[in-house]
Amino acid sequence: MTTNSKTALQRGLERIQDPFSSFIRAQATISWLLLLATVLALWWANSDYYSTYRNLTHTPVGFFLGDFRLQTSLKYVINDGLMVLFFLLLGLEIKREVISGDLARKENRRMLLLCAAGGIVFPAAIYLVFNWSLDSDVGWGIPIATDTAFALGVLTIVRKHIPGSLLAFLVGLAIVDDIGAILVIAIFYAQDISVLFLSSAIALIAFLALGNYAGIRQRYFYIFIGIAAWWMMLKSGVHPTLAGVAIALTIPARPELTSKKQLGRAKTIIRSMQKEAKPVDALGSSTDHEHMMEVRDSAERASTPLRRWEDALESPVALIVLPLFVLTNAGVPFSLNSLVESLKNPVGLGIISGLVLGKFIGISGACWLGLRYKMGRLPEGVNFQHVIGVSFIAGIGFTMSTFIATLGFDAQPDHLQSAKSSILVASLISAILGVLYIRIFAAKK
Repeated sequence: MTTNSKTALQRGLERIQDPFSSFIRAQATISWLLLLATVLALWWANSDYYSTYRNLTHTPVGFFLGDFRLQTSLKYVINDGLMVLFFLLLGLEIKREVISGDLARKENRRMLLLCAAGGIVFPAAIYLVFNWSLDSDVGWGIPIATDTAFALGVLTIVRKHIPGSLLAFLVGLAIVDDIGAILVIAIFYAQDISVLFLSSAIALIAFLALGNYAGIRQRYFYIFIGIAAWWMMLKSGVHPTLAGVAIALTIPARPELTSKKQLGRAKTIIRSMQKEAKPVDALGSSTDHEHMMEVRDSAERASTPLRRWEDALESPVALIVLPLFVLTNAGVPFSLNSLVESLKNPVGLGIISGLVLGKFIGISGACWLGLRYKMGRLPEGVNFQHVIGVSFIAGIGFTMSTFIATLGFDAQPDHLQSAKSSILVASLISAILGVLYIRIFAAKK
């Protein structure tokens, strides 16, 4: 369809469609959406409508077939079901970074691993200092996580004062950090493990890996077996989000055929269509339609399933899954007095100190050691002062920290409320300190 043949409505929609698509894909937009969900959850939980908020999160959902009945709460569906998609996307990003991203370069990988290790060990150690031998020591995994979306959103505030490579450094750091958080969840937050179900889940994931090795590219093979693996993991006692990461690692990262050969084939088809005297009619001509499908198939075979899955999941996870998780988990009823009390107890002190001080000491200290003893190098344009600013921003644990808190304090509601309040305060402090440090440092430069 030519520009002249389009209706006024079509032309008007096209003028707003591309900017709107770019807007919803922007990292800053995702951060603002999560912030909006947080504010809405806090308002809802502290308003006269708190009962409706609680009823919503505990609303039973499910289905029945004859005598078979499967029923659970909406919050459980989101935390143990939809969040699997988030961890699936996270696993795809991890695999891509390890194969062809910053983690593929040995010198960059060493520095990122070193900084991430410091950003995991120190926050956990600081938390345990405040909670040693208490029943709340199970929450030591809460301050080790970094919320990538929020952290990148905050970093974009000072975008003009930093090199672009610093954003890539933060992404790599957050990914390695997330790997550590995933391992912690899998190893230390599993409950009543069933060896039979866990073995079945591992066998199904191994079967997916074998299918990848055998060259299977059919998406339904990975979808149906992946769902079965998730279900087995759910019944095993290991948190099912781990299945999302494991399944992601089995998704093929190589194109079916070489890109050069497939693109050459597509070019041949396009040239043959251009040589025709009549205009291309994709609707009325079955031949032209088949040629278009061949071009599409060639382009698909030249791309990788991993990239296609990543692109398909990015928007639903960012615009639906994460906001729903925040909306159903961030609603903490509190008053000023209860907030102060929660921040004074060992859980609150451990989380705030771990996220704010632990991340700063661990990441910047590890970076200093790495540079001092030449154990790695920073990306082009990034210096140690930039890393200090990032070490503060990495203390924004929000989504991942809240997720770990719901696992660790599932049976301790008082500790869970203190943890959620402290995570919010610590994330806010970390964001402010990071922005101020980078802004002051940039002004001096």
